[in-house]
Amino acid sequence: MLDPADESALAGFQAVIRDASNATTGTRWEIADVENAGHRLVAEVEILRARPAAPGMLDLIEKAIEVWDELAGNLIDAYYARRTDPEEIGEPLVDAHQDLCVRLDLDLDEIADRLAGLLDRCPNGTVDPAAYAELLGEQAGTVGRAPRW
Repeated sequence: MLDPADESALAGFQAVIRDASNATTGTRWEIADVENAGHRLVAEVEILRARPAAPGMLDLIEKAIEVWDELAGNLIDAYYARRTDPEEIGEPLVDAHQDLCVRLDLDLDEIADRLAGLLDRCPNGTVDPAAYAELLGEQAGTVGRAPRW
C-alpha cells in the first residue's frame, strides 16, 4: 500500500496526464500548447522517478506515453512550425518506463508484454522497440506491433 504522500503524487501526475490529453480538445489551440503539455509531462515524470518505485506508477507512465504519442502526431504534421521534436518528449518518457520496469524488478515476459501493448497503442512511433534491446536481450526481437489487418 502506498503512503498518502505517494498517493498524492500519483493523483497529481494523473491530473497532469489528463491536462495534457486535453491540450488539443478545444477549438483554439496552437502547436505551442502541444509542446508545453509534453514538457510538463516530462517534468512531472522526472519528479515521479525521484520517488520510490510503486506499481501504480508504471500504469501512469504508460498512459503518459500513450497521451504523448497522440499529441506527437500534431508535431509530426507541423514539422515546419514546431520548436520541439516529438522525440524530445517521447524519449524521456520511454526512459522512465524502462527505469521503472527495472526498479520494480519485472520479469522479462511482463516487460515484453507491456512493450507490445505500448507499441499497439502508440501508432505515431513514440515507443521504439530497439530502445528495449538491452533490457530484454534476445527476447527484444520477438516484440513488435500487432498486425493491423
